[in-house]
Amino acid sequence: MRRITPLAAVLAAVPLLAFGPSERVAPTRWALIIGISDYINFDDETGGDLPGAERDARAIRDVLVSRGYVAPGNIQMLLSREATRAKIEAGLTEWLPENARPGDQITVFFAGHGSQMWDESGDEDDGLDETLAPADVSPSSTEFDISDDEFGSWLRDLPTNNVLVILDNCNSGTGTRDITPFSRIRQLGRDIQQITKPPAVARRALPGQEDETGFDPSGVNVLEFAAAQPHQAAVDAFFPGEGGGESFYGGAFTTYLVRELWRAPADMTYEEVFDRVRDALKRNRFEQDPHLSEDVSTKDLPLFFLEGGESVVSEALLPVVAASGGTAELAGGLALGITSGSVFETDGGARLVADRVTPDRVHARILEGSVTEGENVRMTGYRFPSNPLTVGVGSAGGATADALRAELAGIESVMLVDDPEAFSDLLLRRRGDVLRIVGMDGFVRDSVPAGPEGVEQLVAHLKREAAAKRLGDMENIAQPFRVRVWFDGNRTSFGIGESVRFHAESERDGYLTLVDLGTDGTVTVLFPNGEDRDNHVRSGQRISFPVESEIQVLPPAGRGMARAFLTPEPLDIPLALDDDFAFGDVLLADLIAEAVRKAAGDIAGAPGAVRLDSWGSATLIYEIRR
Repeated sequence: MRRITPLAAVLAAVPLLAFGPSERVAPTRWALIIGISDYINFDDETGGDLPGAERDARAIRDVLVSRGYVAPGNIQMLLSREATRAKIEAGLTEWLPENARPGDQITVFFAGHGSQMWDESGDEDDGLDETLAPADVSPSSTEFDISDDEFGSWLRDLPTNNVLVILDNCNSGTGTRDITPFSRIRQLGRDIQQITKPPAVARRALPGQEDETGFDPSGVNVLEFAAAQPHQAAVDAFFPGEGGGESFYGGAFTTYLVRELWRAPADMTYEEVFDRVRDALKRNRFEQDPHLSEDVSTKDLPLFFLEGGESVVSEALLPVVAASGGTAELAGGLALGITSGSVFETDGGARLVADRVTPDRVHARILEGSVTEGENVRMTGYRFPSNPLTVGVGSAGGATADALRAELAGIESVMLVDDPEAFSDLLLRRRGDVLRIVGMDGFVRDSVPAGPEGVEQLVAHLKREAAAKRLGDMENIAQPFRVRVWFDGNRTSFGIGESVRFHAESERDGYLTLVDLGTDGTVTVLFPNGEDRDNHVRSGQRISFPVESEIQVLPPAGRGMARAFLTPEPLDIPLALDDDFAFGDVLLADLIAEAVRKAAGDIAGAPGAVRLDSWGSATLIYEIRR
C-alpha cells in the first residue's frame, strides 16, 4: 500500500518562510495561529486545559492551506505549552512585522482561554480589562496575561491594515450554565477578586457584573471575528463520532467556521461567511452569539482578499493523502461534517464512496476509475445521518422517564438515554421541584415542574427541539448556488404584536419551499400554500409571504427558525384542497426532510447519498421578545 505522510506532518515540515519580503513583488498572505489545550499551571479540568483548542488551530491551518488562502511557509503555529506570552508577543511584534509588508493580508487566530485583569488605564467601566490567557498564565497573578490594550498596540504596529483577527475564547458569561461532560467554557478558572489590586486601580470591580465591552483592541482598524458576545460563554464542545465511533472536541465557533471556510465559494465575503457560522451555531442549538466588528470596511471584501495578489481555490477540494488498489484516504473527515456513504469525484472521472470517517480522515472505496495520492476530490453526494434528538433522562427520575416514553412512543426523532455518561443533545436535571432542560453546551433551555404535571410541557419542548434539529440538519454541505431568506429590513428580533413579512429568493430556477418553525413548536409550510400552490420560481425572483399584508407576531417568546429549500422538483408534502397551509409538529419536520432528500435525487451506485448539485437551502433564525 502506498502512503504519504499525513497532511499535518507535511505542513509541519515546510520551511518557516517561503520567501523574504525583499524577494517578492506581489502582495501575499500570512497567518499566526495559536491554540492552547495544555496550560502549564492549570490542570485538566473546567477552567484549565481545553481538549479542543489545539485541534482548532490545526483545523484552521489546514483549511487555510487546502483552499489556497495562505501558503504553508507563511504560517507560524504556536501550540499549547509553546504558546507562551513571550512567543505570542514575538509572533506579533517580530515575526509578522519582519516578513509582512503594506498590502499583505494577515490572519491572527487564537483558541484558548480568556480572562480579566485589573484596569490601570481607566478605560473600562467595570474596572476590569479583558485578557487572552497564554500557556504560561498564572493562577495567582495577571503578570503573563495579554490585555486588550496590549494586544491592540501590537496590532497597530503591523505593516498592513488588511488584518483578520479570530478569537475563540470568552471573558465572562458563566453564571447561567450547568456543568456537563460534553463541553467546557473557554474562560480561565481564576477569581480576579483573589488577585491583589495594583495601586493605580481606582474603580472597584463587583462580582457578577456583566462585561459589555469584551476583548476590544480599540483604536485598531482590524476585522475581528469573536466566538461569543462579551457577556457570553464560548464553549469547547464534544462532537460525537458516527455510530459511537471516534469523536472529537473543538470550539463550537471554530468548528463551524472551518466548515464554512471549506465550503465557501471564492467570491464569498467575510460578513457572508460569518453569517453562515452564526446560523450554523443556532441551527445546532448553541447559545453563544458570535461577534463581528462594526464599521470595518474589509468585512465586505471577499475572503482573504489581496489587491493584485494570488487567487484562492474556487471550490472545496480535499487532497488524497494515500491510495492503494481499490481504496483511498482523504484529508478532512468528521470535523468537516463528512459522513460515511458520501460520494467524491476527481477531475479524471474517478468516483469514491466513504466507508469510514474519523475526525480528520475519510477512508474511501474507489467505485470507478483510479486515484493517486496528491490528487484532489470534490464531494458530489452526501449521506444525511438520521440522528434522533437524544435526551439524557438518567437524572430526571424513573416516573418522569416512564411518562415521557409513553407520550413519545412512535416518535422516532426523539430517543431517551438512561446512561448519564452517554452523549445526549439535551440533559434533564432535577433541582427540587423543578426539572431543567440543559443543552449539551451547559445552558439551560427551559424549566418545567417536576413530576407528572410537567410532562406535557416537557413533551412539547422536546418535540420542538427535535423539529429544529430535523430541519436544521437538512443543509447542503457543498451548495453550488445561493438561496436567501429574510424579513423586511433584515430584522431578526421582534416584539409580540409587531408585524412581519418573509422574503426568499434563489440564484437558480427551481421549486421554492418556505418552512417556519414557530416559537410554540408548530411547523408550517408557508409557501406553497392553499392560495398559491405553484411554487416554481426563476433565478433572482423574490417570493414574499404574505404577498400584500403582514403577519402579526404572537406569543410565546423565544427563538424561531425559517428554512427555505430550492429543489429541482416540488416537495411531496400533502396539502388538502380545502387547507390553507400544511402544519404540524416534528412529524411534519420529518416528512419535509425526507421530501427534500427525494427531490434532490440519489447518486447512482451509492445508496443513501443525496446529490449536492441539484438543490440549496437557507436559514433564518429569529427571536420573539416578551
